[in-house]
Amino acid sequence: MKWCVVAIALSAVAARAQDLERPRLIASVHVTPFTSFPDLLSVSATVHAIPYIDVSGGVSGFTDRFGWWVRGGPRLQVGDWRDEQHRGLTWRISAQAGYRAFRDARANAAGFSGLVATDFAHFFSAHFAVSLQVALGGLYDAASKRVLPELRAGVGVTF
Repeated sequence: MKWCVVAIALSAVAARAQDLERPRLIASVHVTPFTSFPDLLSVSATVHAIPYIDVSGGVSGFTDRFGWWVRGGPRLQVGDWRDEQHRGLTWRISAQAGYRAFRDARANAAGFSGLVATDFAHFFSAHFAVSLQVALGGLYDAASKRVLPELRAGVGVTF
């Protein structure tokens, strides 16, 4: 009899946990309109296909500047203040490394790139949020033996 009571209690807890389980993120798209350096205007997409891992890519350009990048790395959920209808604020931090190329009128640079990003997203439903992303990192240009800083602040949507 005791085991039946324990089994019923555990199944009730498991059912409640399924109700509270958050939907997994699918992707984010961000635009940085004149709020980044060395890029002036960029678009990036991040895929959240694997739990706790982000893979991102993007392009930038404006008049005589052009760049692109591919990076990946771990993602940490710092806070999740969504309600039962999955509406509310979330806060994530990610560290990514990969390859980046950048060209402007004065220089060409390409090589290892790393950055740390933080995202604040306000979800209006389970798979739609408006987000703000701030990222700081750099590019190591092996040919010129120099480091180029990277800073961006972007707005976007998260699914």
